[in-house]
Amino acid sequence: MKKLLFILLFSLCAFGEDYVKQGDKQYAIGNFAKAIKFYNKALSLNPKNVKAYNSRGIVHYELKDYSSAVIDYTQAITMQPNNLGIIINRGVSYSHLGDYKNATIDARRACELGDCELLDMFKMNGTLRD
Repeated sequence: MKKLLFILLFSLCAFGEDYVKQGDKQYAIGNFAKAIKFYNKALSLNPKNVKAYNSRGIVHYELKDYSSAVIDYTQAITMQPNNLGIIINRGVSYSHLGDYKNATIDARRACELGDCELLDMFKMNGTLRD
């Protein structure tokens, strides 16, 4: 019985990954609405799918829906707090919202993790906040 349950759960997680891949394909061809639907399906099967949150955040960013992007990136960061790429994505999204305080926090965290490019950019353009 336990083995059957494990196989079922594994299949659902794998199935969720298929939705992420389909979402990525839709994103690549610019079909953002359809991509979001696939990422939503993946998250309905596995609400801890960091890649689905990040990917959906990227789509929201492309649509200039920076608030929704920040929400998705934040959810992903709660599960992977040291994911450099997602931290940078959220910092850039915060900057587009004019939230330079939180953008700076993310830029500093990214720098701690080894990538200071966003922090340097904020210093150069005068948007760095303490």
